[in-house]
Amino acid sequence: MSDNYVRLADTISSKEGKAYITIDGQNRELFEISSFSAQLELQVQSRRMLGHRMVQHKVTGAEGTGSMTMYFMNSDMLRLAVDYIKNGNYGGLKIQVKNMDEQSTIGTQDVVLSNVLLSTIPVAKLDDQSEDPITIDTDFTFDDIDALELFQLPQNYR
Repeated sequence: MSDNYVRLADTISSKEGKAYITIDGQNRELFEISSFSAQLELQVQSRRMLGHRMVQHKVTGAEGTGSMTMYFMNSDMLRLAVDYIKNGNYGGLKIQVKNMDEQSTIGTQDVVLSNVLLSTIPVAKLDDQSEDPITIDTDFTFDDIDALELFQLPQNYR
């Protein structure tokens, strides 16, 4: 029997990891995050070329998008938005996300998203019908990405 199979212990739990935010050069843990998802959407050109009957494809760009849910317990994003409204200056954010699970042999993936722009800024919320903590859902875009560390193959595949 082969040892090359996916081991549950090597999968990454979505509850393991950390996120950090940089605003105006100040770094802190993004403690108010409840869920976070970011992806790259490739822009692809399609064209049939002379002498070839199949449509060919070429990557011509990429767009960074994502969504997150935050607990309503910090005013950093509102401060940025008010500064933009009053003074026309919006500094943007950097968000660093580390996916890591100590049980896994694939290690850590650590990425930094630059010029993150939230589409919804939490301002205020009240609800007399809810016992749940206040959360805010927002989509976002980002203009650049750096991969500081990438996952390795599972130990039984190396």
